[in-house]
Amino acid sequence: MASDGEDMVLTSTESEVSAAETDTESKDFDAHLSASDTEEEETVEVEAVPTSAEDADMEELLKQLEDYTPTMPDALTLHILKSSGFNTVDPRIVRLISVSAQKFIADITNDALQHCKTRTTNIQHSSGHSSSKDKKNPKDRKYTLAMEDLVPALADHGITMRKPQYFV
Repeated sequence: MASDGEDMVLTSTESEVSAAETDTESKDFDAHLSASDTEEEETVEVEAVPTSAEDADMEELLKQLEDYTPTMPDALTLHILKSSGFNTVDPRIVRLISVSAQKFIADITNDALQHCKTRTTNIQHSSGHSSSKDKKNPKDRKYTLAMEDLVPALADHGITMRKPQYFV
């Protein structure tokens, strides 16, 4: 064999022998690979492991979302998403957006309820007179969602809402 840039001269018989050796070596290597591939396929079963804690949390959340039915139906969410230009075929994304919208609406209504309770408490204390009807247990009291409670709750979340003019 030549090394370090020396010229090599092979006769035709030497090149045929060299080619035959290369063919048998490659066949042996291929046979070894195919045998080891079948052994690995039969014995090795690898379970997909999340790469980080965030990925594990996301997988757990997506599994929990499959069983949860949000108040806002997926069909409604999908329709709203399509009308706004967002097309998706993954139902997990639609479910995640449905749950997010539900939480957003729940936060706004809870804030409106707190405004209503504050407003009614301030009205009762400032009036000075209370009847037996107003002395009910606070848990027995029923509240009504009004615009005067909803507007400040929406303003807390960055939404400006104005009451339309009333024409007689």
